[in-house]
Amino acid sequence: MNSRFTRFLSSPNNKAILWMVLGGFDFATMAALIHALGKESDWLVLAFLRMFLSFVFSLILAVRAGLTPIVLDKPLLWLRSFVGCSAMVATFYALTRLPISDVAVITETKPIWVALLAGYFLGEAAGKRIWVSIIMGMTGVVLVEHTHIGNGSIAGLAALYGALAGAVVMIILRKLRGLDPRVIVTHFAGTASLTCLILIFALGKDFDLSFLSETKNLLMLAGVGVFGTVGQLAMTKAFAIGEAPGVSAAGFIKVGFSAGYDVLVFKYAIELITLLGIALILGSTAWLIKPPARKAVVEEVEEEARGMETG
Repeated sequence: MNSRFTRFLSSPNNKAILWMVLGGFDFATMAALIHALGKESDWLVLAFLRMFLSFVFSLILAVRAGLTPIVLDKPLLWLRSFVGCSAMVATFYALTRLPISDVAVITETKPIWVALLAGYFLGEAAGKRIWVSIIMGMTGVVLVEHTHIGNGSIAGLAALYGALAGAVVMIILRKLRGLDPRVIVTHFAGTASLTCLILIFALGKDFDLSFLSETKNLLMLAGVGVFGTVGQLAMTKAFAIGEAPGVSAAGFIKVGFSAGYDVLVFKYAIELITLLGIALILGSTAWLIKPPARKAVVEEVEEEARGMETG
């Protein structure tokens, strides 16, 4: 059993997909907390608080690891942070106005854009397995979202923009794989915190924190920061070690987690056709996880045998 798991983890893509599953759970949990807090405070104030908490957490992690957390001389890192910030703001707006599974479904169109962009920018063409996974996942997306397709609300468009910008971020992360994930997340969270603060005052919004006087709201906000930070670290790690098309398609799992929160916590009704869609989405992620090639396993065994002979 141990040996099978070791062989399973010998594939960088399998490791990356497991990191994305962890990230999907974290982001779905964060989204559920944001959705609940949306009734208590302005969405932009929540976005600022979420990013500021992530900045503090990731800064502490980076400093404790002996890293230089503040990097100012990398244009690509700034681009990742600003594009990611715009995606985050758009997604926060949508999360406070739509069921979280709806937002998750719309934002999980990212793999299509990533698969198309990765071949041009990264030289990582999407193979048959990737495209089968994307087709399964997107079919599931349509089934989950069937009652809302065609709704031209601003919230839906904001979520779609979040998906497009998120795809660009995923491509940039592959270019930044030489940087420690904690440094990347610290830079992003710091940039996003400052941007949100500027927007709050530029738009004349009331920076009201009185809702935090309730312990329940304070704990939920802390959860937003913790799960958001862990999710960012997991996603950054996944794209550093795996191929972009396959790793991004694994993000479909977040929709399944989000639908679970909608049904179990927020008591939204869910239809049979929606359940079928969720099953397809989960299946699309499982389809991506494959054992290392037989040839690679044989070579590994032969290498170990040679090592024993020379020892």
